[in-house]
Amino acid sequence: MKRRDFLKLMGLASSSTVLSACGVDKKAEKLIPYLVPPEDDTIPGVPVYYNTTCTECPANCGISVKVREELPVKLEGLSGHPINDGSLCIRGQASLTRLYHPDRIRSPLRRNTQGQFKPISWSDAYDQMMQTLGQGGQHLYLAGRTTGTLSELIDGFCDERNIERLPEFESYSYAAIKEANRLLFNQSVIPHYRIEDADFMLTLGADILETFVSPVSHATQLARAKKLGQFLWYHAEPHVSLTGLQATERLVIQPGSETHLLRFLLRYLLEHVDYARRLPDAVARAIPNVSGEEVSAQTGIPSEELNQLARQFAEAEKPLLIAGGISTGHTSGLEVAALAGLIQWMMRMTDIVVDFSRAENDANVGTMLDMGELSQRLQEGNVGVLFISRANPMPNVPASYGFKENLRKARLRVGLSDFLDDTMQACDIVLPLSHTLESWGDTQSRKGLRTVIQPALEPIFDTRTEGDILLQLMQRRTGNTGVQTFREYLFTRWREKYGEDSIESLLHKGYFEDSPSGEFVRLSGTAAAELLTTASDPVDFGKPLLIAIPSLRTFDGRSRVLPLLSEIPDPLTTISYGDWVSVSEQDLRSNQWQDLDEIELTIPGGSIRLPVKTQPGLPGGISTIHWDMLKPLMLQVDPRTGESICYMDGVQMVSRGVSVPIPYLSGSSSQEGRGIIPDMERGDEDHDRGGPGMYPEHEHTDYRWAMVIDLESCIGCSACVAACYIENNVAVVGPEEHLKGREMSWIRMEPYYEEDGSAEFLPMMCQHCYNAPCEPVCPVYATYHNPEGLNAQVYNRCVGTRYCANNCPYKVRRFNWFKHERPGPSDEIQMANPDVSIRGKGIMEKCTFCIQRIRAARDTAKDESRKIQDGEVVPACAQSCPTQAITFGNIEDKRSRVYQLAHSFRAYRVFEHLGMEPGVYYLGKSEARSQKSEVDRGHQEDSN
Repeated sequence: MKRRDFLKLMGLASSSTVLSACGVDKKAEKLIPYLVPPEDDTIPGVPVYYNTTCTECPANCGISVKVREELPVKLEGLSGHPINDGSLCIRGQASLTRLYHPDRIRSPLRRNTQGQFKPISWSDAYDQMMQTLGQGGQHLYLAGRTTGTLSELIDGFCDERNIERLPEFESYSYAAIKEANRLLFNQSVIPHYRIEDADFMLTLGADILETFVSPVSHATQLARAKKLGQFLWYHAEPHVSLTGLQATERLVIQPGSETHLLRFLLRYLLEHVDYARRLPDAVARAIPNVSGEEVSAQTGIPSEELNQLARQFAEAEKPLLIAGGISTGHTSGLEVAALAGLIQWMMRMTDIVVDFSRAENDANVGTMLDMGELSQRLQEGNVGVLFISRANPMPNVPASYGFKENLRKARLRVGLSDFLDDTMQACDIVLPLSHTLESWGDTQSRKGLRTVIQPALEPIFDTRTEGDILLQLMQRRTGNTGVQTFREYLFTRWREKYGEDSIESLLHKGYFEDSPSGEFVRLSGTAAAELLTTASDPVDFGKPLLIAIPSLRTFDGRSRVLPLLSEIPDPLTTISYGDWVSVSEQDLRSNQWQDLDEIELTIPGGSIRLPVKTQPGLPGGISTIHWDMLKPLMLQVDPRTGESICYMDGVQMVSRGVSVPIPYLSGSSSQEGRGIIPDMERGDEDHDRGGPGMYPEHEHTDYRWAMVIDLESCIGCSACVAACYIENNVAVVGPEEHLKGREMSWIRMEPYYEEDGSAEFLPMMCQHCYNAPCEPVCPVYATYHNPEGLNAQVYNRCVGTRYCANNCPYKVRRFNWFKHERPGPSDEIQMANPDVSIRGKGIMEKCTFCIQRIRAARDTAKDESRKIQDGEVVPACAQSCPTQAITFGNIEDKRSRVYQLAHSFRAYRVFEHLGMEPGVYYLGKSEARSQKSEVDRGHQEDSN
């Protein structure tokens, strides 16, 4: 034996003995990450980053994966990416937990004669599929939205095996918008909306900040638009959404009356504005001439607000109109989308802010009508093998289609997925797909943009990528012994498109964007006139009315499997775990209900039992429910477009006389006069800053860390909350602990509602007070004010008296009642950030301003013999924020951004009259309101 090998073995043995003697769990604490340094230039303790793509929703944002000790520990938005530019949403942050989820499918499964799934080998699974493919019948391939090289491979596989590739399935297909654009412009696409280039925006029903098309892109653009200058935003909706509450002006519109509003706007623009683009005479004649009073009665919007909206719309230099979401989710949705398209074309939005050259690449996405046709074909009994990949249509297809029953008539049902969802449980063979972070690939979610998918680790389980599965099936048919992997297939296609020299750059940058084509948008006047002439009457819904809305946390239900998204409360209601139906305060009083009373909600087609929760601002007679909480029996489809209908009238709600215990974490939805968010326009910024304190002064030689949160930019999306959970190993405790008020979140989103239904959202975390009331009451000095201004917490000292929590007026300190287990694929593989300790039971914990990131920046600055520069330390919450509402830095540096913002006339601190001098500053909402007030005053002066 060589001397070096002998010393290595002795070191390994001795370290194991010492660790065992000290009682340290070697699986939980890896003191020596690498006894033998790896050969890939990895430095132990130094993270490695890979640029790849988030696939938690079809938006396909670019992400940067932080890898430590060969395991991904954090996802961040990819800086400079054309879609999200360094930001990430709540679902994108939580998508890392999908990789480590213990319920992932670990190997191929086959249903036995008893109907149970049993593991089988890949070879056996391939043999059974090949055998059935060789038999007669129609073979079909149904996938979720697929773009890029994988889509090309699916086409090749289907052509070779004589398999029909079906239109792709997505619950949110935006069918009405695509059909309207096809009729008007001969382009069945969703355009790219350039919000940042607009100075006035009107959105109808489209939840642009939650799920509509690409919400992170919309949020980042919205922040830029607000910072560039005066930007006014009107949003019309019949319910309450996070998007509507962020608009400059929220208009409550009667359900289904969007057509009346758009006709009024179109007629106003024709009569008051001289455009270079005039609508064809046949189109103009088809637009009815209605008065503001008539439209006001039809839409419920006061006539003065209608006239003001039309006037500001006409006077804007770069207006933008977006119609979608629930505004097109009814039988008049096609007319809504078409009228919006006409306004976009006439006002030259299609040349500036409605970009068809960068349209969404979803030409293969079908509609619910396509699912009805598939169900009919299944019923006929001629389908041989049905492949279902990355799609879960069963809970999202109307029960009237009979899809669930007809699916059994396929000879062989093959599912490709990572979880056993409803549709996979109805399959005969289930093939486990590797996670995106274990895979090679690319996406083209938008025209002209290709984003790379590259692995950050080897597959944890016996899983394979969809591309490898298809290639292996093709090779079995041809008998080709030379195994080609999907990685090789992918690189071959990249070389053909970009050349050999560009591949390394593509992998490093993470995406490739070519120059726009400058596609010309031409209006088909004949089709437009015919559509308007034959348009159906606007739908008139009766009340009570139930509206199914998308979920910020679960999208269409695909993200419900991730526990973190249930742990983080819904920002509108602060409900964490469970299903519910939101009702108005008026309906709650008239029915003599209380929050969390269970009701039986019945509509034609089915019934469901849910607790009720008050939603301030919701009109009387209207209730809302998240889409994935519905039963398929309740779903209907517009027969013209295939758009899912999200309005259900004829609703009956009957109390069952019981209460359902589901947790909602807000103590009150009102500020209760405490001035948590002062009204800056009334002069509340001159609030009491407290008198002389009784604590001694602190000395801060070089640094005093502080944070500024711009409430004008904050949209309440809770991406910061998810980022904090992942970065700081915050425990997910579950519904039972939430019901006891034992949530562990270090940062929470607090909604505060006004009497008019408007709301303000305030992120609340440890305020890192200069005179922190938690510090003097700790008997063991576990919490103290450190030399850099942080309210630090020494976990090893804490004995859990909880005196600090009792003394904190912000209620941001958490007590660990238990040692919360972190379920993972195995004892060796856990999702945890090694830079942050996992706290045990019996201690207090709270926000640390991501002190581990401060230390990393200090180490770098020390190596370079300098101080930490402004912007070098970015906490997880600030890094993920889509609107960059959070700024962090050294407030001792008068040149720093955080110092400048903290001394803004908009700056204030919560409860600072108590004299604690918090280190978190908030910027009140004054600019947008003052802009709107100035515009209104200008119009009033003109009219006088």
